[in-house]
Amino acid sequence: MKTKPAMDSGSGPGKTFGNLLSPIKIGPVELKNRIAVAPMQTYMSGPNGEITEQCLAYIGARAKGGPGLVISGVFLGTKLASQFPVGRTMSLFHPGHQLGPTLYAERVHYFGAAACAQMSPGSGRQSTPYERDAEVPAPTAGLPYEMTKEKMFDAMAGALSVDMRGREFLVGPMTREMSISEIRSEQREFANSCQLAVLCGFDMIEIHAGHGFLCHEFLSPFSNKRTDLYGGEWRNRKRFLNELVEIVRYAIQGVPLVVRISAEEHMEGGLSRDEMIDVARDLEARGVDCIHLSDGGGLEECGHQIPDADRAAHIPEHGRDFKKALKVPIIVASQHDPVKADKDIGEGAFDISALGRQMLCDPEYPNKLAAGKPEEIVRCARCNICILRGLAGMYLACPLNPNLGREYLIEEYKMGPWKTGERLIPKVLEHARMPSLYNTQWWRSEIEFVEKCWRPFRGPGPR
Repeated sequence: MKTKPAMDSGSGPGKTFGNLLSPIKIGPVELKNRIAVAPMQTYMSGPNGEITEQCLAYIGARAKGGPGLVISGVFLGTKLASQFPVGRTMSLFHPGHQLGPTLYAERVHYFGAAACAQMSPGSGRQSTPYERDAEVPAPTAGLPYEMTKEKMFDAMAGALSVDMRGREFLVGPMTREMSISEIRSEQREFANSCQLAVLCGFDMIEIHAGHGFLCHEFLSPFSNKRTDLYGGEWRNRKRFLNELVEIVRYAIQGVPLVVRISAEEHMEGGLSRDEMIDVARDLEARGVDCIHLSDGGGLEECGHQIPDADRAAHIPEHGRDFKKALKVPIIVASQHDPVKADKDIGEGAFDISALGRQMLCDPEYPNKLAAGKPEEIVRCARCNICILRGLAGMYLACPLNPNLGREYLIEEYKMGPWKTGERLIPKVLEHARMPSLYNTQWWRSEIEFVEKCWRPFRGPGPR
């Protein structure tokens, strides 16, 4: 495969990117630049959601590349959600899970970036349950997704060859309706899991509420056919996400909270941009510190979720509309061209550029911009081979990056010994003062203790 030219818009030697490389704050956390690693499911975790050395080296390579923020691949935040994953997905809902995420956050910090844990309360009707005939928990019963051949081929830009055996569409697993008591139990467990992520050292939390997964399904008229207080009229369909944000905001206190949503569904009668701006206003009013914009309604309209160059060109326009309505920073995805991204940030279209496939292809993208060498960037061809491997259950790989998925074999992406001045208690706990969701007195005293007694590593002592 021939590599495309580095960039479209006149980037070359000596080009500066003052907007893209300028610092910005999300809540109390300052980022060194406005480039974020977008959340990507890598299929590198273990079968029970555990984090492997392959995961750690992969994220170390992205952090070493120089972004201001690294957003993790998704963590499933409840026991129920972990039983209905999308392929091999990381889990964080029990104290026994904390070692892997702690090492994950430490790897990101070791290479100089801020770490954000993307947390999900579930995949809903887009789950791939381990048990063949299991019914997946979702807003509405009896409503599996249907993905047509046309949508599948469109999303994969012609790279997919599948024998459909005469079928016109793929059908997802059968769904069952979540009860109100189950919804509230899941919300509470999820908030507790967000606290665990903070204790692991992540600087901020992102709730995944886009792409047709559980939070999005409650919003959408296509997937929410309920007639109780979580369905029907618009304010009821917003209730699940609004309540979830409220309890997570309470649970993590001053730790920055980001929510990722789709800008619109791109389906006739689906969620419009104006409706999603209304959702974002609700989230801002509930204390969300940043909105992360993606696009599309999930598998039934995944060409916008995994955009080609033409669709990606419209994403900054989404950002402009949301920026006009909100005061919090806006992250947009899939703007691979640094010249355009820098210009759009300067014009106020958005605040932070999140890169997924581009950072798979060339994790040194930020460093090359900072060095004034944008012409050396290996540009993502948007061929979606990485996505196809994931759909097949294999870890991500890229025809333009021979190291992707094999970073664990490379010494430079590993951590060394503790460095002098390195914090032994994560700085994020200064913002936390997290309350106990289960009314256990030891929790608050324990949190206050670690806030007061953080220590830097002072160098090796006597042997």
